[in-house]
Amino acid sequence: MSGIAGIFHAQGISNVSAIIDSMGQKLAHRGPGGQAVYKDDSCALVWRREASCTTTPSTTPLVHPQTGHVLIFDGCIYNAATLSTELLMQGHNLGSGSDPEVVLAAYQEWGTACFAQFKGMFACALWEPATRTLVLARDHMGQKPLVYTWLPDGSFIFASEIKALLCHPHVVSRVHAIALDRLLDYGFNLAPDSFIQGIQHIMPATYAIIDRRGMRSNSYWSLDLDQPVQNLSRSDAAWELSAHLGSAVRRCLHTDTPLLAYLSGGIDSSSVTARYAQITDDPVHTLSITFTEAGYDESHYARQVAKAIGSLHHEFQCAIAEDEITKLIWHLETPLVTLLHLPLYLLSRQARDLGFSAVLSGDGADEILGGYDYFKLIKLMPFIARQESPFRANLLRRIYPQLTAEQAWTQYQIFKTYPCPHPALPYRFQAFQLKNQLLCDDLLDQLAACQEQRHNDLPQVPGHRPLLDQALFLETRMRLPNLTLPLGDTMSMANAVQVHAPFMDHTLLEYLFSLPAHYKMQGLREKHLLKRSSRTILPPQICARRKQPLSPPGAWFVRTFRTLIGDTLAPDTTRAKGYFRPEFIEFMLREFDAGSRMDYSGVLVVAFFIHLWDSLFIQRSGSNSH
Repeated sequence: MSGIAGIFHAQGISNVSAIIDSMGQKLAHRGPGGQAVYKDDSCALVWRREASCTTTPSTTPLVHPQTGHVLIFDGCIYNAATLSTELLMQGHNLGSGSDPEVVLAAYQEWGTACFAQFKGMFACALWEPATRTLVLARDHMGQKPLVYTWLPDGSFIFASEIKALLCHPHVVSRVHAIALDRLLDYGFNLAPDSFIQGIQHIMPATYAIIDRRGMRSNSYWSLDLDQPVQNLSRSDAAWELSAHLGSAVRRCLHTDTPLLAYLSGGIDSSSVTARYAQITDDPVHTLSITFTEAGYDESHYARQVAKAIGSLHHEFQCAIAEDEITKLIWHLETPLVTLLHLPLYLLSRQARDLGFSAVLSGDGADEILGGYDYFKLIKLMPFIARQESPFRANLLRRIYPQLTAEQAWTQYQIFKTYPCPHPALPYRFQAFQLKNQLLCDDLLDQLAACQEQRHNDLPQVPGHRPLLDQALFLETRMRLPNLTLPLGDTMSMANAVQVHAPFMDHTLLEYLFSLPAHYKMQGLREKHLLKRSSRTILPPQICARRKQPLSPPGAWFVRTFRTLIGDTLAPDTTRAKGYFRPEFIEFMLREFDAGSRMDYSGVLVVAFFIHLWDSLFIQRSGSNSH
């Protein structure tokens, strides 16, 4: 685990020592072991890291003895041992053979072609002093973050996190209105844009070359959706999935750092943890979080799995202090429409308290295997969209059994009123129903003026594939790199914990997209193939149960932090910030307090997090205290 940052100017840099040091200090949580700095007349680099990342002196990044190339690196290369064998045969000296040393040697041997050969998660910067060329790269799936911006004087600055960029006095914080609009429509923003104008993300599976000519980005990998679909039986497909997942879990164990497994009791974390228990000879420690709301608590399932695999199980209750809410957004750097960051942050904090700095998780399985309920809507929407009938709403209750008949009818009307921009988009991607009531006139005018810029929001969908495959593809391109993976990284790094997610092995993803779509979801049964592949290693009730949400309910959050939310969304503050209509915020708070049948808690949560984010990253009030 590490944090990286740097400053480059083709015409030379000066007086940046204090800035680069400050950028490194802002990333101290990502690498509490120490800070290494490199500086010459054109480039300055800083590397926050664990002491065990490399054997080089703690004050110096990795420098190649022959070429002088400099590396700063964040992440893990799971196939480093295999690559090091090949590099040693080519005559490279790898020192201790650490992941960063393998990356630096691989770049000497293969140049930018090396990035496609890495299996793992990484973000890195390579500086070539002789040619004054900076190379940035990210892993296949985008597990490790990397952001950048250009300054008016031609300087290029980059970092693992936005807060480090804001250390530079010439970076101006202006909200990106389109990003907020996407947040309300999709539940997240879309890279390369960030929520701050001018700050962008290096895209997953991409390397960028920055020199006197500017910046050129190149993709080194993408899913091949033109490959023929494999003609396998379900049994053979399940067996191969088990083999792929087992290999992915094994690769995550390449480090000597002890691992803790997150275990919710769902099929994703359970299938990873059970395979981990099969592979390792060490005691397996598992950790789960409990909720007081019965509909969200899976702890009894987690205990069943822990007992079946013989793990040393730990659990704790979801509870967070009011003064930690701001810290969460400071680490996350984005507003949210979900509360999923709360348990993720608490899990990593508990893991660290238990003495673990690395964990295994089931992150990403829902997106690549069809685990969310809204994938089922894709199958039902042709029936729901027929001539209006009260019986159509009953179909929704097959997917969402917690809905009352009245709630199902309301949801049915919403689906008919706010259609999706593409039939393969799961139906949570809708125009935000309350947008015109919630947003102030000035912001609505801004959004109306820039709608042309949103025409390319959606990635090109492989129209020749079944609708479910199209939806899964959109999830891998939209939700995974823009919500699921950033949440996993930032909420774990907040507590100096590294998350290893075997489902994010890109070769596993390639395998899944080579299978018939109906293997992944049989009828309305989600993740059918994963459950089938895990039958022999998990209790039958785990493979048969429905998915439960990990995120705590919005009503619980608003109820628990009602005073804080009321103060943050006070009318004077709301008018001053200029995002929302104060009268509608007040109306929603009154309705919530009165126990109205219309649940506004989700909208209040969104508004609260946007105000909190604005204070930290636009107004920058109190941003130095976390």
